Amino acid sequence: MIKDLKTLRDEIEVIDKEMIKLYLRRMEIVKDVALYKQENGMEVLDRSRELELLDKTSSLVPEKDLRGYYRELLEKQMELSRDYQRKILGLKTKVAYQGVEGAFQHIALREIFEKCEENSYLTFEEVFRAVSSKEVDLGVLPIENSSTGEISEIFDLLRKYNCYITKVHSLKIEQHLLGIKGAKICDIKEVYSHPQGFLQSSKFLYGRGWKEIPYHNTAVSAKYVSDQKDKTKGTIGSYETASLYNLDILAESINTNDQNQTKFIVISSEKPKTGDTCALILTVPHESGSLMKIVDSIGKRGYNMLNIKSRPVKNVPWEYFFFIEFQGDMDNSEELIEELKENSLSFKVVGRYQKPEGIK
Repeated sequence: MIKDLKTLRDEIEVIDKEMIKLYLRRMEIVKDVALYKQENGMEVLDRSRELELLDKTSSLVPEKDLRGYYRELLEKQMELSRDYQRKILGLKTKVAYQGVEGAFQHIALREIFEKCEENSYLTFEEVFRAVSSKEVDLGVLPIENSSTGEISEIFDLLRKYNCYITKVHSLKIEQHLLGIKGAKICDIKEVYSHPQGFLQSSKFLYGRGWKEIPYHNTAVSAKYVSDQKDKTKGTIGSYETASLYNLDILAESINTNDQNQTKFIVISSEKPKTGDTCALILTVPHESGSLMKIVDSIGKRGYNMLNIKSRPVKNVPWEYFFFIEFQGDMDNSEELIEELKENSLSFKVVGRYQKPEGIK
């Protein structure tokens, strides 16, 4: 016979009190571990050790149905332990970005985070890998420009990796033509930039006969032009980039749209639990009305769909996945999420965050 609810809750409360004692004991040991790592020059995160322990410890749970839950509990405890170690040691949050100092992603990072440990990577995918593997805590990446549209690779990587959008941030982008000290516009024969820089400045560049050479990002191209010390080479970048790499501004505000803005996302390996906006990636059956079912489900439950984009599924010709953002009461969205899953072939929540004013 099942005990009454009050008795069951009382028993859970007794167990919880016992767990407090074990928790305090565990965190005392975590503190000693942090000090040992500091003394011996070791990193706080040892991911291979964590994965080994997760596999080993969760396998000890006799009830197979509960092993996954225990593993999730232990992984969260490991995350809290790392945070506590960093706090004890006075360490900053590790944040990754693509490019070098002075890149627009670096500028956005500094607007979002007052204090953090900045980690630079060569490609967008390397940022995703670093966040996914917990090499860093967070990553900052561009996802869409108001003039040239989405950065398609980011959507592919959101689908590929277990990373989540936790924040969005808008940065006004002002592009300038830069050259080495003493250079003039009439000297320029080659211009280096990220492809987005060329697209955003296409009206200024049109008909000048300059060779446009794509680079990893605007700051990397600025560093290259600075290092070459060649008056015939120009680059597209910001005031910050010009100052950082000792370049002259040959032409100001060359971007075609004077309201040019880029939306940046902050990604984490931890699934966010707060915010009024949800981001999904899904595929639907190749049947009439299948996508409309998704759109209708969002609307009929009182949610506002903010965005829908399609991207080709790699290695599957003429198949597409959809990125969808919608806004509303996310704390009570379980029924909607289940309905969307039922009407999808594949389904993945890739973010939850607060939508800032001014970002559509």
